[in-house]
Amino acid sequence: MNQNPDKTSFLGDLDNAVDSFVDGKFDKVIAISHNDADGISSLQLILHLFVKMGIEYDYFIYNRSVSWANYLSGILSKRQSENVALVFTDVGSNLHELIPIIKSRKEKFFILDHHEVDANYRFALMPENLYFVNPTIYGFDGLEHIAGATVAYMFAKRIKPSLIKLAWLAIIGIAGDSLMSTDNLQSFNKEVYQEVLDEEIIQEKRGLILFGAMFDSIKNSLKYSILPFLKDLGGESDQTVKSFLSNHKINPKKKVIDLGEDEINILAEKTGAKIGNFAFLHQKQGMLQFTFEHALLLNILCFKNISAALSIIQLNKVTRYAKDLYFEYIDNLTKNMKILSTELPRLETNKAIFIDVLGKIPPSSWSDTASFSSVNDLLDPTKVLVLGGEEQKSRTIKLSIRCSRQFLEKNHGEGVNKLIERIKADFGGMGGGHKLAGGIRLSKPSYNLLKSKIDDYI
Repeated sequence: MNQNPDKTSFLGDLDNAVDSFVDGKFDKVIAISHNDADGISSLQLILHLFVKMGIEYDYFIYNRSVSWANYLSGILSKRQSENVALVFTDVGSNLHELIPIIKSRKEKFFILDHHEVDANYRFALMPENLYFVNPTIYGFDGLEHIAGATVAYMFAKRIKPSLIKLAWLAIIGIAGDSLMSTDNLQSFNKEVYQEVLDEEIIQEKRGLILFGAMFDSIKNSLKYSILPFLKDLGGESDQTVKSFLSNHKINPKKKVIDLGEDEINILAEKTGAKIGNFAFLHQKQGMLQFTFEHALLLNILCFKNISAALSIIQLNKVTRYAKDLYFEYIDNLTKNMKILSTELPRLETNKAIFIDVLGKIPPSSWSDTASFSSVNDLLDPTKVLVLGGEEQKSRTIKLSIRCSRQFLEKNHGEGVNKLIERIKADFGGMGGGHKLAGGIRLSKPSYNLLKSKIDDYI
Protein backbone atom coordinates (compact mmCIF):
# COMPACT_ATOMS: atom_id res chain seq x y z
CA MET A 1 0.00 0.00 0.00
CA ASN A 2 1.18 3.49 -0.79
CA GLN A 3 2.36 5.58 2.14
CA ASN A 4 1.78 8.98 0.53
CA PRO A 5 -1.81 9.57 -0.56
CA ASP A 6 -2.21 9.36 -4.33
CA LYS A 7 -5.28 11.48 -5.05
CA THR A 8 -5.00 11.21 -8.84
CA SER A 9 -5.11 7.41 -8.87
CA PHE A 10 -8.02 7.25 -6.44
CA LEU A 11 -10.06 9.75 -8.46
CA GLY A 12 -9.17 7.78 -11.58
CA ASP A 13 -10.73 4.65 -10.07
CA LEU A 14 -13.76 6.67 -8.99
CA ASP A 15 -14.31 8.20 -12.43
CA ASN A 16 -13.86 4.83 -14.13
CA ALA A 17 -16.50 3.31 -11.86
CA VAL A 18 -18.84 6.23 -12.52
CA ASP A 19 -18.45 5.93 -16.29
CA SER A 20 -18.99 2.18 -16.20
CA PHE A 21 -22.08 2.51 -14.02
CA VAL A 22 -23.65 5.12 -16.32
CA ASP A 23 -22.75 3.19 -19.46
CA GLY A 24 -24.10 -0.06 -18.00
CA LYS A 25 -27.74 1.04 -18.37
CA PHE A 26 -28.72 -1.58 -15.81
CA ASP A 27 -32.25 -2.97 -15.52
CA LYS A 28 -31.86 -3.45 -11.79
CA VAL A 29 -29.38 -2.55 -9.06
CA ILE A 30 -28.91 -4.22 -5.68
CA ALA A 31 -27.40 -2.04 -2.96
CA ILE A 32 -25.66 -3.55 0.07
CA SER A 33 -24.47 -1.41 2.95
CA HIS A 34 -23.23 -1.60 6.53
CA ASN A 35 -25.48 -1.37 9.59
CA ASP A 36 -24.15 1.83 11.13
CA ALA A 37 -24.58 5.59 10.65
CA ASP A 38 -21.95 5.75 7.92
CA GLY A 39 -23.45 2.77 6.12
CA ILE A 40 -27.04 4.01 6.35
CA SER A 41 -26.01 7.49 5.17
CA SER A 42 -24.11 5.92 2.26
CA LEU A 43 -27.10 3.76 1.40
CA GLN A 44 -29.52 6.70 1.37
CA LEU A 45 -27.27 8.65 -0.99
CA ILE A 46 -27.00 5.72 -3.38
CA LEU A 47 -30.72 4.94 -3.29
CA HIS A 48 -31.54 8.57 -4.12
CA LEU A 49 -29.16 8.23 -7.07
CA PHE A 50 -31.04 5.17 -8.33
CA VAL A 51 -34.34 7.02 -8.04
CA LYS A 52 -33.01 9.97 -10.07
CA MET A 53 -31.69 7.57 -12.69
CA GLY A 54 -34.99 5.72 -12.84
CA ILE A 55 -33.41 2.35 -12.04
CA GLU A 56 -35.31 -0.42 -10.25
CA TYR A 57 -33.48 -1.33 -7.07
CA ASP A 58 -33.44 -3.44 -3.94
CA TYR A 59 -31.25 -3.03 -0.87
CA PHE A 60 -29.85 -5.08 2.00
CA ILE A 61 -28.04 -4.28 5.25
CA TYR A 62 -24.97 -6.38 6.11
CA ASN A 63 -23.82 -6.67 9.72
CA ARG A 64 -20.74 -8.82 9.04
CA SER A 65 -21.96 -11.62 11.31
CA VAL A 66 -21.79 -14.22 8.51
CA SER A 67 -19.44 -14.84 5.62
CA TRP A 68 -20.03 -13.12 2.29
CA ALA A 69 -20.64 -16.51 0.66
CA ASN A 70 -23.52 -17.28 3.03
CA TYR A 71 -24.92 -13.78 2.87
CA LEU A 72 -24.86 -13.38 -0.90
CA SER A 73 -26.29 -16.87 -1.47
CA GLY A 74 -29.64 -15.48 -0.38
CA ILE A 75 -29.37 -12.40 -2.60
CA LEU A 76 -27.81 -13.44 -5.89
CA SER A 77 -30.17 -15.06 -8.36
CA LYS A 78 -29.39 -18.43 -9.89
CA ARG A 79 -30.13 -16.81 -13.21
CA GLN A 80 -27.14 -14.53 -13.78
CA SER A 81 -27.51 -11.32 -15.78
CA GLU A 82 -25.13 -8.71 -17.15
CA ASN A 83 -27.96 -6.18 -16.85
CA VAL A 84 -27.87 -6.31 -13.05
CA ALA A 85 -25.37 -4.43 -10.87
CA LEU A 86 -24.51 -4.76 -7.20
CA VAL A 87 -23.30 -1.64 -5.38
CA PHE A 88 -21.57 -2.12 -2.04
CA THR A 89 -21.25 0.97 0.18
CA ASP A 90 -19.19 1.08 3.40
CA VAL A 91 -18.52 -2.67 3.04
CA GLY A 92 -16.81 -4.94 0.55
CA SER A 93 -13.08 -4.88 1.15
CA ASN A 94 -12.95 -8.52 2.24
CA LEU A 95 -11.44 -9.35 -1.13
CA HIS A 96 -10.26 -12.84 -0.28
CA GLU A 97 -13.93 -13.75 0.29
CA LEU A 98 -15.52 -11.68 -2.46
CA ILE A 99 -13.18 -12.13 -5.44
CA PRO A 100 -14.01 -15.84 -5.99
CA ILE A 101 -17.72 -15.04 -5.83
CA ILE A 102 -17.46 -12.09 -8.21
CA LYS A 103 -15.35 -14.05 -10.70
CA SER A 104 -18.09 -16.68 -10.94
CA ARG A 105 -20.84 -14.17 -11.73
CA LYS A 106 -21.98 -12.17 -14.77
CA GLU A 107 -23.34 -9.20 -12.80
CA LYS A 108 -21.27 -6.02 -12.45
CA PHE A 109 -19.99 -5.27 -8.94
CA PHE A 110 -19.23 -1.76 -7.69
CA ILE A 111 -17.49 -1.55 -4.32
CA LEU A 112 -17.39 1.95 -2.78
CA ASP A 113 -15.57 1.48 0.49
CA HIS A 114 -13.11 3.05 2.91
CA HIS A 115 -12.13 0.03 5.04
CA GLU A 116 -8.64 -1.25 4.54
CA VAL A 117 -8.34 -4.30 2.32
CA ASP A 118 -7.88 -7.40 4.44
CA ALA A 119 -5.84 -9.37 1.93
CA ASN A 120 -2.72 -8.82 -0.14
CA TYR A 121 -4.20 -8.74 -3.60
CA ARG A 122 -2.71 -7.95 -6.98
CA PHE A 123 -5.09 -5.21 -8.09
CA ALA A 124 -3.98 -5.59 -11.70
CA LEU A 125 -5.74 -8.97 -11.61
CA MET A 126 -9.14 -7.64 -10.55
CA PRO A 127 -12.08 -9.39 -12.26
CA GLU A 128 -13.36 -7.47 -15.26
CA ASN A 129 -16.82 -7.24 -13.71
CA LEU A 130 -15.53 -5.55 -10.50
CA TYR A 131 -15.04 -1.80 -10.06
CA PHE A 132 -13.22 -1.37 -6.79
CA VAL A 133 -13.14 2.17 -5.39
CA ASN A 134 -11.24 2.35 -2.11
CA PRO A 135 -8.97 5.29 -1.18
CA THR A 136 -7.03 3.28 1.42
CA ILE A 137 -5.14 1.42 -1.30
CA TYR A 138 -3.72 4.78 -2.35
CA GLY A 139 -2.55 5.79 1.11
CA PHE A 140 -5.63 7.57 2.47
CA ASP A 141 -6.81 6.94 6.02
CA GLY A 142 -10.30 5.46 6.08
CA LEU A 143 -11.18 7.33 9.27
CA GLU A 144 -9.32 10.64 9.22
CA HIS A 145 -9.43 11.32 5.48
CA ILE A 146 -12.59 9.81 4.05
CA ALA A 147 -15.76 8.19 5.38
CA GLY A 148 -17.81 5.61 3.53
CA ALA A 149 -20.55 8.20 3.00
CA THR A 150 -17.97 10.57 1.52
CA VAL A 151 -17.05 7.96 -1.10
CA ALA A 152 -20.72 7.27 -1.83
CA TYR A 153 -21.47 10.99 -2.11
CA MET A 154 -18.57 11.62 -4.49
CA PHE A 155 -19.76 8.74 -6.69
CA ALA A 156 -23.42 9.78 -6.69
CA LYS A 157 -22.78 13.49 -7.22
CA ARG A 158 -20.59 12.82 -10.26
CA ILE A 159 -23.57 11.14 -11.87
CA LYS A 160 -26.30 13.49 -10.61
CA PRO A 161 -24.87 16.87 -9.47
CA SER A 162 -28.25 17.85 -7.98
CA LEU A 163 -27.58 15.35 -5.18
CA ILE A 164 -25.48 18.05 -3.56
CA LYS A 165 -28.72 18.91 -1.75
CA LEU A 166 -28.34 15.63 0.14
CA ALA A 167 -24.70 16.19 1.05
CA TRP A 168 -25.72 16.55 4.71
CA LEU A 169 -26.03 12.76 4.66
CA ALA A 170 -22.29 12.55 4.00
CA ILE A 171 -21.68 14.84 6.99
CA ILE A 172 -23.64 12.48 9.23
CA GLY A 173 -21.55 9.57 7.95
CA ILE A 174 -18.37 11.53 8.62
CA ALA A 175 -19.52 12.42 12.14
CA GLY A 176 -20.41 8.82 12.92
CA ASP A 177 -17.08 7.39 11.77
CA SER A 178 -14.46 10.07 12.41
CA LEU A 179 -15.46 10.82 16.03
CA MET A 180 -13.83 14.23 15.87
CA SER A 181 -14.64 17.93 15.93
CA THR A 182 -15.18 19.56 12.55
CA ASP A 183 -12.00 21.60 13.18
CA ASN A 184 -9.98 18.40 12.75
CA LEU A 185 -11.48 17.09 9.50
CA GLN A 186 -8.95 16.31 6.76
CA SER A 187 -8.68 15.57 3.05
CA PHE A 188 -11.89 14.49 1.27
CA ASN A 189 -13.97 14.70 4.45
CA LYS A 190 -12.89 18.31 4.85
CA GLU A 191 -13.50 19.10 1.17
CA VAL A 192 -17.06 17.76 1.28
CA TYR A 193 -17.71 19.50 4.60
CA GLN A 194 -16.52 22.82 3.21
CA GLU A 195 -18.64 22.35 0.09
CA VAL A 196 -21.73 21.75 2.20
CA LEU A 197 -20.96 24.83 4.29
CA ASP A 198 -20.49 26.98 1.18
CA GLU A 199 -23.84 25.79 -0.17
CA GLU A 200 -25.44 26.60 3.21
CA ILE A 201 -26.85 23.08 3.42
CA ILE A 202 -25.54 22.98 6.99
CA GLN A 203 -24.33 25.62 9.42
CA GLU A 204 -21.28 25.68 11.64
CA LYS A 205 -21.42 26.90 15.22
CA ARG A 206 -18.72 27.45 17.82
CA GLY A 207 -18.99 26.51 21.46
CA LEU A 208 -18.23 23.97 24.15
CA ILE A 209 -17.73 20.51 22.64
CA LEU A 210 -19.66 17.92 24.65
CA PHE A 211 -20.57 15.42 21.95
CA GLY A 212 -23.35 13.08 22.95
CA ALA A 213 -25.58 15.72 24.52
CA MET A 214 -24.96 18.95 22.63
CA PHE A 215 -28.73 19.53 22.39
CA ASP A 216 -29.33 19.18 26.13
CA SER A 217 -28.97 21.18 29.33
CA ILE A 218 -25.46 21.80 30.59
CA LYS A 219 -26.18 19.50 33.54
CA ASN A 220 -27.02 16.58 31.27
CA SER A 221 -24.30 17.48 28.77
CA LEU A 222 -21.56 17.26 31.38
CA LYS A 223 -22.99 14.03 32.71
CA TYR A 224 -23.62 12.39 29.35
CA SER A 225 -20.78 13.71 27.19
CA ILE A 226 -19.00 10.80 25.54
CA LEU A 227 -16.53 12.86 23.51
CA PRO A 228 -14.89 13.96 25.66
CA PHE A 229 -15.84 11.70 28.53
CA LEU A 230 -15.34 13.81 31.65
CA LYS A 231 -13.76 11.52 34.24
CA ASP A 232 -14.92 13.58 37.21
CA LEU A 233 -18.48 14.18 36.03
CA GLY A 234 -19.29 11.55 33.39
CA GLY A 235 -21.79 8.96 34.61
CA GLU A 236 -22.17 10.74 37.95
CA SER A 237 -25.42 11.61 39.75
CA ASP A 238 -27.46 14.72 39.00
CA GLN A 239 -26.61 16.06 42.45
CA THR A 240 -22.86 15.80 41.84
CA VAL A 241 -23.11 17.69 38.56
CA LYS A 242 -25.51 20.30 39.96
CA SER A 243 -23.16 20.93 42.86
CA PHE A 244 -20.27 21.47 40.46
CA LEU A 245 -22.27 23.96 38.39
CA SER A 246 -23.56 25.76 41.48
CA ASN A 247 -19.99 26.30 42.65
CA HIS A 248 -19.31 28.11 39.37
CA LYS A 249 -22.64 30.00 39.33
CA ILE A 250 -23.92 28.34 36.13
CA ASN A 251 -27.60 27.49 35.71
CA PRO A 252 -27.79 23.68 35.30
CA LYS A 253 -30.90 24.03 33.08
CA LYS A 254 -29.19 26.26 30.55
CA LYS A 255 -28.74 24.73 27.10
CA VAL A 256 -25.17 24.12 25.95
CA ILE A 257 -25.68 26.20 22.81
CA ASP A 258 -26.97 29.10 24.95
CA LEU A 259 -23.91 29.33 27.21
CA GLY A 260 -22.16 32.69 27.33
CA GLU A 261 -18.50 33.12 26.46
CA ASP A 262 -17.44 33.44 30.11
CA GLU A 263 -19.37 30.30 31.05
CA ILE A 264 -17.83 28.40 28.16
CA ASN A 265 -14.33 29.43 29.18
CA ILE A 266 -14.91 28.46 32.84
CA LEU A 267 -16.29 25.03 31.93
CA ALA A 268 -13.49 24.36 29.44
CA GLU A 269 -10.89 25.20 32.08
CA LYS A 270 -12.53 23.24 34.93
CA THR A 271 -13.66 20.11 33.05
CA GLY A 272 -11.10 19.64 30.28
CA ALA A 273 -13.75 19.97 27.57
CA LYS A 274 -12.59 21.78 24.45
CA ILE A 275 -13.97 24.77 22.62
CA GLY A 276 -14.48 24.20 18.90
CA ASN A 277 -16.78 24.11 15.89
CA PHE A 278 -19.64 21.69 15.32
CA ALA A 279 -22.00 21.09 12.41
CA PHE A 280 -25.63 22.09 12.73
CA LEU A 281 -28.49 20.88 10.51
CA HIS A 282 -30.80 23.90 10.42
CA GLN A 283 -33.49 21.98 8.51
CA LYS A 284 -34.00 19.55 11.41
CA GLN A 285 -35.18 19.95 15.00
CA GLY A 286 -33.88 19.13 18.47
CA MET A 287 -31.42 16.27 18.72
CA LEU A 288 -31.39 15.76 14.95
CA GLN A 289 -29.93 19.22 14.37
CA PHE A 290 -26.56 18.07 15.71
CA THR A 291 -24.66 15.82 13.30
CA PHE A 292 -22.75 13.85 15.93
CA GLU A 293 -25.90 13.12 17.92
CA HIS A 294 -27.83 12.35 14.73
CA ALA A 295 -25.15 9.85 13.74
CA LEU A 296 -25.05 8.35 17.23
CA LEU A 297 -28.82 7.88 17.19
CA LEU A 298 -28.53 6.11 13.84
CA ASN A 299 -25.89 3.77 15.25
CA ILE A 300 -28.12 2.97 18.21
CA LEU A 301 -31.16 2.29 16.04
CA CYS A 302 -29.17 0.14 13.62
CA PHE A 303 -28.63 -2.41 16.38
CA LYS A 304 -32.09 -2.08 17.90
CA ASN A 305 -34.47 -1.51 15.01
CA ILE A 306 -33.03 -1.19 11.51
CA SER A 307 -36.39 -0.03 10.10
CA ALA A 308 -36.43 2.83 12.60
CA ALA A 309 -32.88 3.76 11.58
CA LEU A 310 -33.86 3.92 7.93
CA SER A 311 -36.88 6.08 8.70
CA ILE A 312 -35.32 8.47 11.26
CA ILE A 313 -32.75 9.70 8.77
CA GLN A 314 -35.63 11.02 6.64
CA LEU A 315 -37.43 12.74 9.53
CA ASN A 316 -36.94 16.29 10.75
CA LYS A 317 -37.88 15.56 14.35
CA VAL A 318 -36.90 12.67 16.60
CA THR A 319 -39.61 10.21 17.64
CA ARG A 320 -40.34 9.43 21.29
CA TYR A 321 -39.29 5.82 20.71
CA ALA A 322 -35.91 6.84 19.29
CA LYS A 323 -35.35 9.49 21.95
CA ASP A 324 -35.97 6.99 24.75
CA LEU A 325 -33.51 4.55 23.20
CA TYR A 326 -30.95 7.34 22.87
CA PHE A 327 -31.09 8.36 26.52
CA GLU A 328 -30.99 4.74 27.65
CA TYR A 329 -27.91 4.20 25.50
CA ILE A 330 -26.04 7.35 26.53
CA ASP A 331 -26.75 6.72 30.22
CA ASN A 332 -25.45 3.15 29.96
CA LEU A 333 -22.39 4.13 27.91
CA THR A 334 -21.19 6.76 30.36
CA LYS A 335 -21.69 4.36 33.26
CA ASN A 336 -19.88 1.59 31.34
CA MET A 337 -16.90 3.85 30.64
CA LYS A 338 -16.68 4.72 34.33
CA ILE A 339 -16.85 1.00 35.22
CA LEU A 340 -14.22 0.11 32.63
CA SER A 341 -11.79 2.82 33.72
CA THR A 342 -12.12 2.37 37.47
CA GLU A 343 -13.48 -1.04 38.46
CA LEU A 344 -12.69 -3.93 36.13
CA PRO A 345 -9.65 -6.21 36.55
CA ARG A 346 -7.42 -6.55 33.53
CA LEU A 347 -4.60 -8.61 32.08
CA GLU A 348 -1.88 -6.27 30.90
CA THR A 349 1.08 -7.22 28.70
CA ASN A 350 3.80 -5.01 27.28
CA LYS A 351 1.64 -4.09 24.30
CA ALA A 352 -1.96 -4.95 25.14
CA ILE A 353 -4.69 -4.72 27.76
CA PHE A 354 -7.25 -7.54 27.99
CA ILE A 355 -10.49 -6.88 29.84
CA ASP A 356 -13.19 -9.53 30.25
CA VAL A 357 -16.41 -7.55 30.60
CA LEU A 358 -18.85 -10.47 30.52
CA GLY A 359 -21.39 -9.98 33.29
CA LYS A 360 -20.24 -6.41 33.89
CA ILE A 361 -21.13 -4.74 30.58
CA PRO A 362 -23.81 -6.10 28.18
CA PRO A 363 -22.42 -7.61 24.94
CA SER A 364 -24.40 -5.10 22.88
CA SER A 365 -22.34 -2.34 24.53
CA TRP A 366 -18.88 -3.88 24.14
CA SER A 367 -17.98 -2.30 20.83
CA ASP A 368 -18.99 1.25 21.72
CA THR A 369 -17.55 1.05 25.23
CA ALA A 370 -14.23 -0.04 23.73
CA SER A 371 -14.33 2.67 21.05
CA PHE A 372 -15.10 5.59 23.30
CA SER A 373 -12.77 4.37 26.03
CA SER A 374 -9.97 4.30 23.48
CA VAL A 375 -10.84 7.66 21.90
CA ASN A 376 -10.88 9.23 25.35
CA ASP A 377 -7.57 7.59 26.41
CA LEU A 378 -9.18 6.13 29.55
CA LEU A 379 -6.52 3.40 29.57
CA ASP A 380 -2.88 3.37 28.48
CA PRO A 381 -3.03 4.82 24.92
CA THR A 382 0.27 3.16 23.96
CA LYS A 383 -1.35 -0.29 24.19
CA VAL A 384 -4.05 -2.13 22.28
CA LEU A 385 -7.34 -2.61 24.13
CA VAL A 386 -8.87 -6.08 23.74
CA LEU A 387 -12.32 -6.08 25.31
CA GLY A 388 -14.95 -8.80 25.26
CA GLY A 389 -16.04 -12.18 26.52
CA GLU A 390 -17.96 -15.30 25.61
CA GLU A 391 -20.91 -14.82 23.30
CA GLN A 392 -23.68 -17.01 24.64
CA LYS A 393 -25.33 -17.92 21.32
CA SER A 394 -22.22 -19.00 19.45
CA ARG A 395 -20.10 -20.05 22.47
CA THR A 396 -17.20 -18.23 20.86
CA ILE A 397 -15.18 -15.34 22.23
CA LYS A 398 -16.30 -12.01 20.80
CA LEU A 399 -13.65 -9.29 20.98
CA SER A 400 -13.70 -5.57 20.30
CA ILE A 401 -10.15 -4.39 19.61
CA ARG A 402 -9.15 -0.73 19.70
CA CYS A 403 -6.02 1.39 19.60
CA SER A 404 -5.25 5.10 19.77
CA ARG A 405 -3.59 7.41 17.25
CA GLN A 406 -0.68 7.56 19.67
CA PHE A 407 -0.35 3.79 19.29
CA LEU A 408 -0.33 4.13 15.49
CA GLU A 409 2.49 6.66 15.63
CA LYS A 410 4.49 4.36 17.87
CA ASN A 411 3.91 1.36 15.57
CA HIS A 412 4.63 3.01 12.20
CA GLY A 413 0.97 3.27 11.24
CA GLU A 414 0.12 -0.39 11.79
CA GLY A 415 -3.09 -0.74 13.75
CA VAL A 416 -5.98 -2.99 14.63
CA ASN A 417 -6.74 -4.20 11.09
CA LYS A 418 -3.20 -5.56 10.65
CA LEU A 419 -3.33 -7.18 14.08
CA ILE A 420 -6.61 -8.90 13.21
CA GLU A 421 -5.16 -10.14 9.90
CA ARG A 422 -2.25 -11.79 11.74
CA ILE A 423 -4.54 -13.29 14.35
CA LYS A 424 -6.83 -14.78 11.70
CA ALA A 425 -3.87 -16.18 9.78
CA ASP A 426 -2.77 -18.24 12.80
CA PHE A 427 -5.93 -18.72 14.85
CA GLY A 428 -8.75 -18.53 12.31
CA GLY A 429 -11.85 -16.65 13.35
CA MET A 430 -13.93 -14.01 11.59
CA GLY A 431 -13.45 -10.27 11.75
CA GLY A 432 -11.90 -7.10 10.37
CA GLY A 433 -11.90 -3.34 10.74
CA HIS A 434 -9.98 -0.07 10.51
CA LYS A 435 -6.58 0.95 11.84
CA LEU A 436 -8.17 2.19 15.06
CA ALA A 437 -11.06 -0.21 15.51
CA GLY A 438 -12.07 -3.74 14.68
CA GLY A 439 -13.54 -6.94 15.98
CA ILE A 440 -13.02 -10.67 15.80
CA ARG A 441 -14.65 -13.88 16.99
CA LEU A 442 -12.38 -16.70 18.16
CA SER A 443 -12.75 -20.14 19.68
CA LYS A 444 -11.99 -20.38 23.42
CA PRO A 445 -8.70 -22.28 22.94
CA SER A 446 -7.53 -19.76 20.35
CA TYR A 447 -8.39 -16.86 22.64
CA ASN A 448 -6.54 -18.36 25.60
CA LEU A 449 -3.47 -18.90 23.43
CA LEU A 450 -3.71 -15.39 22.00
CA LYS A 451 -3.55 -13.85 25.48
CA SER A 452 -0.17 -15.42 26.07
CA LYS A 453 1.19 -14.48 22.62
CA ILE A 454 -0.46 -11.15 21.83
CA ASP A 455 2.79 -9.16 21.95
CA ASP A 456 4.23 -11.29 19.16
CA TYR A 457 1.41 -10.16 16.83
CA ILE A 458 1.71 -6.42 17.44
